[in-house]
Amino acid sequence: METTNRSTMPMLRPQLAILLGGDAIVFVVFALLGRSSHGLVGENPLVASVRVALPFFIGWLLVAPWFGLFRRQSPVRMVGLTLGAWLIALPVGLGLRWWQLGRSSPLSFALVTFLTVAALLLIWRGAYSWWLARRG
Repeated sequence: METTNRSTMPMLRPQLAILLGGDAIVFVVFALLGRSSHGLVGENPLVASVRVALPFFIGWLLVAPWFGLFRRQSPVRMVGLTLGAWLIALPVGLGLRWWQLGRSSPLSFALVTFLTVAALLLIWRGAYSWWLARRG
């Protein structure tokens, strides 16, 4: 008899859409927090935040599938894989941002970006994974 491990099954399309949407929101919230903490004004905050978030979100989308992050995972495994993927996706995002701006970002920006996005992704993905596991 063949058994199925539900914790690593592919996600249904609605679940995948929710996960991707939540990921996108995480990166926009990161950018909104950054703009707010620096008191940046003069441009539509949502448009400016999407522009800041985009290279990091693209980096995330390039790396996360290789870690199985668009499949159902147990909450503990999701948190560990998310952190590992973000460690790889951050340099990709920083490289894309460098290309976008034509200059590199300071190390302090990279560190704050890593910590802020890691916290947001871990909270979001851990909670969503927990919710999916509770639903069965």
